[in-house]
Amino acid sequence: MRVLYFLTAALSAAVLLSAFPTAAASRSSEASCREAANGLVSLLDAKQDNTALYRDTYAVVVNTCGPAATALHPAPPPSPPDRAKCHDLAAAMVDLIEDDAMDSAKFAAARDTFAAACAPR
Repeated sequence: MRVLYFLTAALSAAVLLSAFPTAAASRSSEASCREAANGLVSLLDAKQDNTALYRDTYAVVVNTCGPAATALHPAPPPSPPDRAKCHDLAAAMVDLIEDDAMDSAKFAAARDTFAAACAPR
């Protein structure tokens, strides 16, 4: 009887824990990601990609939007990223979010391309 009690308790705990994502696996909502990606577009338009706000917004989009991926820490490019190209890449992420494709492989590829090309200055 005692073994059955512990087995039931352990199984219940496992089911409960699997129902809640861990903090490391938490992802941003579609609305948050849309706002952040639009923020990146605005910051790039204002030539503010060397600010703390750009760094923080970039980190949110790269680390928490779309499907989870391996930690991406792009090496800084040898020359500053092209703002027009980065604007287009960020706008493409917004378009994918608007098309309800944030959880797709296509969004993950767009996010990773943006991350590699548009790291903060």
